[in-house]
Amino acid sequence: MHKQYHLDEYPIPDGFRIYRDRVPVMGVTMRKADAAAFCKGSGKQVAFEREPNNRHDPNAIRIMGSWKGWFSRKEKMLGYVPAEDAVKLVRLGLADSVRPRLMKTYLGTDGFVEIEIQIIGPKHLYPTFNPPPPPKVVSPAESSADDAAALARLDTLTTFLKGEAIVTPQQLEKLRKAQSRKTVSRMMETGETYGQASGAPAFLNQPEGDFRAHLQSIDNDLSAQLDIVDKACRSYFETGEVPAPYYPWRIAVILSKAKMRDREREFLAAWCRHFAEGRGKRYGELVERANKLNATVGGPGVAFKR
Repeated sequence: MHKQYHLDEYPIPDGFRIYRDRVPVMGVTMRKADAAAFCKGSGKQVAFEREPNNRHDPNAIRIMGSWKGWFSRKEKMLGYVPAEDAVKLVRLGLADSVRPRLMKTYLGTDGFVEIEIQIIGPKHLYPTFNPPPPPKVVSPAESSADDAAALARLDTLTTFLKGEAIVTPQQLEKLRKAQSRKTVSRMMETGETYGQASGAPAFLNQPEGDFRAHLQSIDNDLSAQLDIVDKACRSYFETGEVPAPYYPWRIAVILSKAKMRDREREFLAAWCRHFAEGRGKRYGELVERANKLNATVGGPGVAFKR
């Protein structure tokens, strides 16, 4: 087996960003010998070439691979950009502005070949390829129903955290080791990153710019914050992965702005019962908020910051 990840070898140029992540090179099985030689070669490079005379698809974009040979560089066609991406790039006039970034090469002992790239392009053209979604227009009635549903979910999560037994350090270590073994095994089988293999939310695997934009877009969305916190809290009791504090902190802020003091106090008391001792100052800030609201925090056998 010959598997490599290449992103560290090919930094994103200044002024560029990722348009599409984890793009498979289509048709490598039809060119298995050349693709296998590319995977095993050194000094690998990839490039796009338009193929307007392709009788099956005039929007086709082929992917050329080159690598170091004994006396000179070798260059062979590896496959194609997926058709849905190629037609989009051509019709939007972006085909000559983007370029491939080699992400992964895999050559199995059975001869199976897999090559993945990223499509990168100029930052100022990114909205053309990935336009932001139109703002959602919500009627007052819909907004009221959504708010009521979110608050009901919050109450259910609060009750769950109040009733769940405290996980001891010994139990936590056992859960973490089991989860680590499971995640590493999946990484070896699939080639996924740790975050992907561990079942982390998909938005955590976005490029940093997209990740920050996503955080900003949901900062005051109670339902979106609950999606994250509820899943993370319930997962904690199965995997030992302590939930990140940013999202419960946003829930507390949203409740505070809405002057829902009682709900904020009850939620923070339930959260701090399990997670007051996390590393990082945000965990401490959550405890401070709970204390200012005179919330009862603490659990059997657990010391909490005050």
